[in-house]
Amino acid sequence: MRKLSADYIFPISGLPVKQGIIITDDHGKIIESVIDSASLDYSMQDVETHEGFICPGFVNAHCHLELSYLNGKIPEHSGLDKFITELEQIRKGVNEEEKIEAAFNAEKEMAANGIVAVGDICNSNATFVLKNNSNLAFHSFIESFASDPNKADRAFEKALSLYNEITKNDQNSSASITPHAPYSLSKSLFLKIKKFAEESGKILSVHHQESEDENKFFTSKNGSLQEMHKGFGVEYSDFSDSGKRPLAAIADFIPRDLPLQLVHNTVTSDTDIDFAQEYFKKLYWCFCPNANLYIEQKLPNFAMFFNKKCKITIGTDSYASNKSLSILDELKTIWANIPYMPLHELLKWATLNGAEFLQLSDIYGSIETGKSPGLLLLGNVNAEKMQITRDVNCRVLI
Repeated sequence: MRKLSADYIFPISGLPVKQGIIITDDHGKIIESVIDSASLDYSMQDVETHEGFICPGFVNAHCHLELSYLNGKIPEHSGLDKFITELEQIRKGVNEEEKIEAAFNAEKEMAANGIVAVGDICNSNATFVLKNNSNLAFHSFIESFASDPNKADRAFEKALSLYNEITKNDQNSSASITPHAPYSLSKSLFLKIKKFAEESGKILSVHHQESEDENKFFTSKNGSLQEMHKGFGVEYSDFSDSGKRPLAAIADFIPRDLPLQLVHNTVTSDTDIDFAQEYFKKLYWCFCPNANLYIEQKLPNFAMFFNKKCKITIGTDSYASNKSLSILDELKTIWANIPYMPLHELLKWATLNGAEFLQLSDIYGSIETGKSPGLLLLGNVNAEKMQITRDVNCRVLI
């Protein structure tokens, strides 16, 4: 049994507790959640006391682990269209051993950075063996895309084959088949994925509004994404020049009652949020701010999402578009842009919200009796004002 205390405990399921105490068993399971030290009968000599804040392990709601081999290989600030084109070109010349080794190293880095659960995008089986042996919890989003309607059957069958491969040896393996982005699928492929999701009850995660060119693609049939499609041999898209914003254009092709995560949202407007919040019943908005800066040099309007009480999750994206796989680094970027936000709410974005979306909140996301969420110590904080600083660091306690 361990008893841990700090300047503040952030249980996430409730408000922070000053000098609270957590009691765990030897395996990290919470025996007693946050206790006020003033009412504790146990000897204080047995309590591990730390300077800083204790919170649950982080949940990385959006990652591309299999792209870890692209670390530093795609130039920064290239724009979304050039980023995708460059990524597809580099993919062709890399062997599987290099991909697998880079993914293993990235998984270790995430664990060292306090991440306990991951929503991971898959376009191949490169990370499947890793996941079967990892201490991290994974939900694998098998991603499908093909703008050409004639390629819908082949694209879906590829995704289904990967889905069957990752779940065949473990029926409890957590996985979904999911669309890539509004602009990269035909209507027929969207409908195939929608039918599968509705029959299986699986969660979905979609890249959304990473750049203004995505909006232009839907509303006026111009911009760099239109040219990118032509470069890939696609002359016509079912959704280009629809006259609607991206999410409104594809809404009928996505289940409205299943949990849906929209990722990036860099150029999402207040009217986009209002439409989505009203239409979709279980909606999450995922921010990967350091990837947004890497590709587009832009950030979402965090304050707008916060003020509209959106349910937010946090991701790292991949080493193709980021310099680290650290949720804390993402929080630092957000905090710098919305410093008045309560810290317990920001930490909720990085823990419980992600765990709920990935359907792992029975174990992760909050410090509650019976859970095994992992425990992190945030150091170099402003304990008096209950704030993190630019130099905040993270250490894994459990």
